[in-house]
Amino acid sequence: MVWWVYNNMSDLEILDDLIVATEDERIISACDDLGIKAMLTSDNHPTGTDRVVEVSEKIDGDLFVVIMGDEPLIKPADVKKLVDVSQMSGCDACMLTTKFVNPVDAVNTTTIKLALNDDNDVIFMSRLPIPYPKAAVGYDLYKNMGAYAFTRKALQVFKNTKKGRIERAEDLEMLRLIEKHCIVKAVEVTSDSMSVDTEKDLERIRGIISKNIETC
Repeated sequence: MVWWVYNNMSDLEILDDLIVATEDERIISACDDLGIKAMLTSDNHPTGTDRVVEVSEKIDGDLFVVIMGDEPLIKPADVKKLVDVSQMSGCDACMLTTKFVNPVDAVNTTTIKLALNDDNDVIFMSRLPIPYPKAAVGYDLYKNMGAYAFTRKALQVFKNTKKGRIERAEDLEMLRLIEKHCIVKAVEVTSDSMSVDTEKDLERIRGIISKNIETC
């Protein structure tokens, strides 16, 4: 799966470098066998963003793009859009988002829901379906996808800030930046994605990819 994601993004010219960051020696070994550039990081990081902070302190860069290795459906064109919005908007961080299609996913606590204002700023994130459409008909719920962009400044804010009460409650690390009033933008795309957290997720992803290959 890591090879699939890496290979899918390897021709994306907007990225200056592409690195698999992991604390697992087994992943490093697999990357070496596959000719994939990888970096061994500390195994003490409590979140993925802490791992990105470590990478940002070892290599040069103004913008650090995170593409989750367990989301093989993310498209290079969507990552390019993420980077473009990050560079043009002057925000502190960006994330890809798309509308929920499957109602089961909307009530699944492993999928993160976003509350967005009219400028697509992320106001809040939750494991519960938000916002509640009391006065709206046909309101769309939005979920985050496994691709983010952070400025170096945002990563330093993250590093130097303790977990706030909302992050501690929801266990969502991006809330740390939101609680510190950093500007986090959501970049809407029409394609869908899902993370592979369970064996059932893996079966579902394999079916989607197999179907996409057959229709190519």
